[in-house]
Amino acid sequence: MEENTTFTLNVTHLLEIAKIAARKAGKFLISRLGAAKIEHQKSLHDDLLDTDLEAEKLILTTLKAGTPDIGILSEEAGSDGEHEHYWIVDPLDGSANFQHGSPTFAIAIALVSKKTTIGGIVYIPMRDEMFTAIQHKGAYLNDSRIVVSRIAALDEAIAHVGDPVIDSDKDATNAYITDLSKLTREARRVRMIGTAATDLAYVSCGRADLLINYTPKPWDIEAGKLLLLEAGGKVSIKQYPNDKTLFLYTNGHVHQAAESLLIPTKSKD
Repeated sequence: MEENTTFTLNVTHLLEIAKIAARKAGKFLISRLGAAKIEHQKSLHDDLLDTDLEAEKLILTTLKAGTPDIGILSEEAGSDGEHEHYWIVDPLDGSANFQHGSPTFAIAIALVSKKTTIGGIVYIPMRDEMFTAIQHKGAYLNDSRIVVSRIAALDEAIAHVGDPVIDSDKDATNAYITDLSKLTREARRVRMIGTAATDLAYVSCGRADLLINYTPKPWDIEAGKLLLLEAGGKVSIKQYPNDKTLFLYTNGHVHQAAESLLIPTKSKD
């Protein structure tokens, strides 16, 4: 259809609108750093902040005004509008960091067309760093091309990890911690910074060499995963018997070693 062709050809323009939305929300979040209030507890270790909702409103208002024909899937507001082409929005990735006044947080926006992520941004407000990627067109940081690191030995790699604690699921948590302990013994350094979008952006530009994470939530990973793939990285998934998953994101060069360590059984790329 002509409409779909036009949509595809304007991904660059659409991401410019997403950048405007992210910068508006970023400016607001900087003004509220360390001063957020808890609206309610979403789960045992996850609070919904008033700033989550206010940043989300800023982003969604801008996206709906600039791209009225594109649907939205947002972490707090849920799904709205068109389902073939839609935005995935995380208005504040790293809420716990933000609540405690840490500058390590991000905004992530991905663009999905026909079940494929074709564009994405990760914006780190406190550093004014705008990571962008378009499918088959590479990944960029503030308009400069980025590529993954060339580290190929696990004992030379900087590894990032997501939170391994799963609420009310001790078996899954123990399985994740076992994997984490393996990585800790083998990697040069292990870091847990508390924001998956930032983790993926950092692996994409070589500030880290791999990431293991456990969240399948699209607002946490879709924008950053496209960044990583467009920067030359690689992704594998380990499926546990309890229907939980481990996601392995690497620079590609260290992938085989990390996969052998963490995913000795059948995996899917």
